[in-house]
Amino acid sequence: MNILTVLLLLSSLSCGAFGAKILAIFHFPCKSHHILGSTLLKNLAKKGHEVTMVSPFPFKEKIKNYKDLDITGMLEYKEKYIVPKLVSGHKASMYDKMTYSIKNAKEVAELFLNHPNYKQLLSEHFDLIILNWSMNEAFLGIAHHFQAPVIVFSSIGASQLTNKITRNPAPYSYVPNLFVTYPDDMNFIQRMSNAFWSISFTLVDHFINENVQQELLTKYFPKAPPLQTLVDNVSLILLNSHFAIEGARPYVPNMIQIGGFHVEKPKPLADDLKKFLDNASEGAILFSLGTNVKSSHLPKEKLEEIIKCFAKVNLKVIWKFEKQFFSQLPPNVLVNEWFPQTDILAHPNVKAFVTHGGRLSTIEALHYGVPIIGIPFFSDQESNVADSVNKGYGVRLGYEDLTSESLKNSLLEVTNNPMYRNNAKLRSDVLHDQPLAPLDMATYWVEYVMRHNGAFHLQCASNQLTWYQRILLDVIAFMLFIISSLILILYFTIRATYRFLKKLLSKKPKKTDLKKKKK
Repeated sequence: MNILTVLLLLSSLSCGAFGAKILAIFHFPCKSHHILGSTLLKNLAKKGHEVTMVSPFPFKEKIKNYKDLDITGMLEYKEKYIVPKLVSGHKASMYDKMTYSIKNAKEVAELFLNHPNYKQLLSEHFDLIILNWSMNEAFLGIAHHFQAPVIVFSSIGASQLTNKITRNPAPYSYVPNLFVTYPDDMNFIQRMSNAFWSISFTLVDHFINENVQQELLTKYFPKAPPLQTLVDNVSLILLNSHFAIEGARPYVPNMIQIGGFHVEKPKPLADDLKKFLDNASEGAILFSLGTNVKSSHLPKEKLEEIIKCFAKVNLKVIWKFEKQFFSQLPPNVLVNEWFPQTDILAHPNVKAFVTHGGRLSTIEALHYGVPIIGIPFFSDQESNVADSVNKGYGVRLGYEDLTSESLKNSLLEVTNNPMYRNNAKLRSDVLHDQPLAPLDMATYWVEYVMRHNGAFHLQCASNQLTWYQRILLDVIAFMLFIISSLILILYFTIRATYRFLKKLLSKKPKKTDLKKKKK
């Protein structure tokens, strides 16, 4: 085959995906979700696709082939209703976390579906829909409206919320639930607890969340088919995960791991920041709690404890803090409302990262082999931090236990014990050792879905089975029926034989009767 033939074949394979109109909906008011979505969308725009990003975080600068649609009001809702719950999330029970998540997801979905900027999209045409997945199954009605294939994007990787779409096997024996903090190699008690909470989550999701989502679907998309039919038509799931980050587990073909795809090559630091880190001969730490629960949301007494700790350690500290609060800080502390997080983590003098344990921050730390001190608040943060502890590249510091002394001890443990750095480097090597860059992988699979008109051949046959068929309850019931029938047949055969023999023996003449007959 000559080179011209190869080029023609490649061209024919690609032409179906070139110049497509793609709609991405990242409605949830979470900056980290937008970072992920926009990274993928910008790369698709570079490849010639016309992309529309719906989010509360529009870019200020214009990008070729990239259109922002701002959904105003979402950030105000977040600050008023979501953030207070997240700050106190460490106190919430498992049931409270699940039910609050459903309530919050419904309210955010209603805000979006009633937004005038969203409604103006409905008269347009799109070839593909990408949905950020966060208990918003009703949004599949948007893909039905446009009669377009749909790709689901999960910012937290795989969970029961994504596994139910593809019927992906996730045994409770070694796949921990999103809300628990167990390792993959769970002991008996942990497996029992994991099974209980996983089943509870499934029941709450099925009987509460799915009913809520069906109501939203009926209200806003009255012509759409039932919710389960739409779920079964999802083409692909992009997972912000990788086996370097989570444990090895099974995935069906239409679940694609792309964890780390958003991390760009480090850019040169600003002169003052570079000088600050270059002079950190004893090492430096980065302190950032992300974009939801910010450092500025912490109460004054916690902030004072943190400052006391920083004054005690012989380390440079870069602290992302979003408001002017401090009148005086220790000389080893540099504060700003924003820092280039990944560029800082790439600096060789950064010895540890104090983080909330969000998926993006965890991946970025591992990308550069930096161990973490995790202060989790909500959602997947607990499991991410627990995983870092289980895999030996992090320690957990509970928010309620956060004092100057406990923070200092955690910092010294991680920065002085080479085990944490070595384990982080080990995971970093695994994360980097991939046949294709994660961003290229994500782009390839998006285009693959369009080239193959939804790529439904990737779906597992279990999508066509009912829940009891998938776990072979019908087969087990039939086998029990056969076994029971055989046992019953054997029982009645033995009983009939016994009665027959007993009756036969009872008719046999006795010896005394024989003697009487002889006389």
